[in-house]
Amino acid sequence: MKDSLLLLSNFIKKPKETGAVAPSSKFLTKEIIKNIDFKNSKNIVELGPGVGTFTKAMLEMLRADSRLICFEVNKKFCDYLGESMDDSRLLVVNEKAEKLCKYLKKYKISDVDCIVSGLPFKNFGQQKRKRILQKVRECLSSNGSFVLFQYTNGLLRLLEAHFPKVERKFVPLNIPPCFVYVCEK
Repeated sequence: MKDSLLLLSNFIKKPKETGAVAPSSKFLTKEIIKNIDFKNSKNIVELGPGVGTFTKAMLEMLRADSRLICFEVNKKFCDYLGESMDDSRLLVVNEKAEKLCKYLKKYKISDVDCIVSGLPFKNFGQQKRKRILQKVRECLSSNGSFVLFQYTNGLLRLLEAHFPKVERKFVPLNIPPCFVYVCEK
């Protein structure tokens, strides 16, 4: 319940930044998680974890020697993630997605196997979308994947411009229903 209230209150204050009124459903979480190769992933990045619905699920699946690095611009969400998830494999960075590569270099992380995103891309201008996708592509390993969800269907062409293979799936059992995109480098 605390997750829901924290998310809703932040959505009311900054709807374009927060992007969601409720935590992701177990159906959406399952769809995101099934597209991550945990067995072969050393470093996973999450952009816009919010209250950590995917974060918790990924930590349950993550290998003992792997890392999960979360980038979140909302300081309250960062504090909440740090307080609610005591796991040495988790690193929470209070920074925007465009700084992804800079911070990965700072923490000496060279290969990212998967990047998961809950960012509300449709709330961003075209240039910001492109910058984020360029950074995602730049930071992914040669066989890395980018897994994200969106409430709208309008991101396919932009993703296809950055990734040679893009799959889209509809998840009706979420509030609101959404699309999951799986992009391969």
